[in-house]
Amino acid sequence: MDDILGLLGQKLDARTIQTLAGQIGAAPQQTRAAVETAVPLLLGALQRNAAAPQGAASLLGALDRDHDGSVLDNVAGFFGQAPTGADLRSVEHIFGARRGGVESAVARASGLDSGQVMQLLAQLAPLLLGLLGRARKTTGADAGGLGDLLGGAMGRMQQSNPGLGGLLGGLLDADGDGSSVDDLLGQALGGGGSAGSGLGGLLGGLLGGKR
Repeated sequence: MDDILGLLGQKLDARTIQTLAGQIGAAPQQTRAAVETAVPLLLGALQRNAAAPQGAASLLGALDRDHDGSVLDNVAGFFGQAPTGADLRSVEHIFGARRGGVESAVARASGLDSGQVMQLLAQLAPLLLGLLGRARKTTGADAGGLGDLLGGAMGRMQQSNPGLGGLLGGLLDADGDGSSVDDLLGQALGGGGSAGSGLGGLLGGLLGGKR
């Protein structure tokens, strides 16, 4: 089986990005920039949660209960539907008090408003949990193994952008007030706020950015 990032790149093709853009009421280019920023933050928060035994056990239970990977069979169809209350709660559980800082980061990178960002996060969270759930079924990973799966994906991202660790640390390990988000994001984007470089370019190849 492909690694998490490779499978994610297959599922987030131009058609699914277009569908997601229509669902949140944004331009495809904005939506792609938001996805490229949101995915590392979601994966980083999941990895952070899985690093603690209680968090790993909770994540394992959620995967076994609600995220078997079936969402991957029709991603465009899933993105064509409004997020449910359960999807929104998934975002709350993943980020906790850090959600505000994450929303600010994604909005800054993409130009989306806060409502659009929350919708997008609520669509992406079940997709990533589905990826992790399918990887768990394929590999037989236990609670500790979830951290290894997520760590592999994050390690690959950090190889592409060494500054990613600082951004994630600032957003996901801070007290959640969001006060340093703009400075951190500006550094990760190469100082210019452009989604085409730095953090914004992390997933460009995987999401078809070279087409």
